[in-house]
Amino acid sequence: MGEFGKAAVMQKPGRLEVLSFERPKVSDGAMLLKILMTGVCGTDLHMYEGRMPKAPFPLIPGHEILGEILEMGRGSDQMEGTGQAIRPGDRVVVVPSIACGRCFYCKNVPSRPNLCENRIAYGISMSSLEPPHFFGGYAEYLYVRPGSTVHKVPEEIPDEVAVLAEPMSIATRALERAFMPGIPYAREGFGLGKSVVIQGAGPIGLLVLLASRIAGAGEIIVTDMEDYRLQKAKEFGASHTINTARTTQEERIRLVQELTNGVGADVVVEAAGAPQAFAEGILLARRGGKLVEVGHFTDPGAVEVRPYVICNKDLDIMGSWSSPHQTQFKTVLSLFKSFSGKIPFEKLVTHRFGVEEAERALRTIKEKRCLKAVIEPRIGKA
Repeated sequence: MGEFGKAAVMQKPGRLEVLSFERPKVSDGAMLLKILMTGVCGTDLHMYEGRMPKAPFPLIPGHEILGEILEMGRGSDQMEGTGQAIRPGDRVVVVPSIACGRCFYCKNVPSRPNLCENRIAYGISMSSLEPPHFFGGYAEYLYVRPGSTVHKVPEEIPDEVAVLAEPMSIATRALERAFMPGIPYAREGFGLGKSVVIQGAGPIGLLVLLASRIAGAGEIIVTDMEDYRLQKAKEFGASHTINTARTTQEERIRLVQELTNGVGADVVVEAAGAPQAFAEGILLARRGGKLVEVGHFTDPGAVEVRPYVICNKDLDIMGSWSSPHQTQFKTVLSLFKSFSGKIPFEKLVTHRFGVEEAERALRTIKEKRCLKAVIEPRIGKA
């Protein structure tokens, strides 16, 4: 059949190789996308550095995927997550994970498909070894297998915003973990005017910041070690920023308390992925407050905490693992459509790389020289 499209294949940790594959035959219930953009995620870097030992190499990384429908197998129109009609030429974002529907969590906790014991994900747990090969976003095409979910992208949303659907789903779900539904007059959880501390001004932290603005937060305090990221946090609407490399923990606790009427933050979101940030988050939250841990998708180790402080503060600590993408994407695309032109989501995408430059893209995010990098296959093509 001959060469059809290229992909950056991770043969093993530390080694990416650009390969060409033949055009796959699209089966019933499947579709083929022409990839427009794929976000480069910290998870991809963890995999490249060997911190995801269960990854089925070789594979094509990339799970934050925006594409244009090229070909649809019979019945694949049922993939659209909200029941909209889709056809070739439409832009869609791909829900990266597929739940099994059979395990304990799928059957007993259906609102959390992110907990599926047998969940598989594009760019993370699908090998490229056998045809149809194209199971990750660092490529010119994506084969969307049966059982997947896609969401049609409204025309008002530009590519640079639509490609953020997956990380925004993580950010919005993390913030929603701090809500306290059903108690409208209690000073519990997140709500209008509540103070938020966001630890880490990477892409997820900045998207939590934007989600907090949309949801009506009051003081929004962002901490990070990098001046570049903190400046972006200010541009995106942070009330205050604190450089953790230039302050002590005692100074940060004091600053947060000064900014929150002496009590501490209503909500702390740990998005730095550093164990010590989690321990500090316990100290930054007020009594009766909430701490959401979203930064640890891999395990960088342990940290000492004092259980007494958690007990004394009557603190709610909640983990946020991925998101229920199938439903969360609807929320995200609705927000993007409503706030298009009002909130500069697109400014989060600061660097673009072709498929052949995927390794350079990973180095760039490792060196923290960008906010959000994307793989854009059309770069370098005539």
